[in-house]
Amino acid sequence: MTFKAFKVILTYFRPTGKYLANAETVIAHDALVTIWEEVHEMRRLGRLPGLRPNAGRDLFVLVDVPDHPQCTPHLVMPPFFDEDDITPPRAPTGEMAPLVRVPLEELARTTTRDIVKISADDEVTPVDAPVPVPTPPDET
Repeated sequence: MTFKAFKVILTYFRPTGKYLANAETVIAHDALVTIWEEVHEMRRLGRLPGLRPNAGRDLFVLVDVPDHPQCTPHLVMPPFFDEDDITPPRAPTGEMAPLVRVPLEELARTTTRDIVKISADDEVTPVDAPVPVPTPPDET
């Protein structure tokens, strides 16, 4: 069975509600609910696009699929109880993997340092290296 690939626009917010970043990805599913579940899994596993690996588990993610015929924005959120599971729900054998519950205060908080910067050439700029600032020419 083949699915149509949809462009998904993600907007990240901190738990306080403050805007953090935007990102885009492509997900191939026909049902909006399945697309939302896929974004939830990416958040839960720390694989959100535009962020470092293992970042973003604590974020609120606004999901928009503008090209979908039933386009409806959706908010993906971390759980409101004190722990979240961080293991994938399915094992390759088809059996359920045991869930590993981790207290939310043990999960690293997402910061602006976790945002992956993309340059004009679409090369990833390492976050640890400062972005070079051009110096103005001497006017002597």
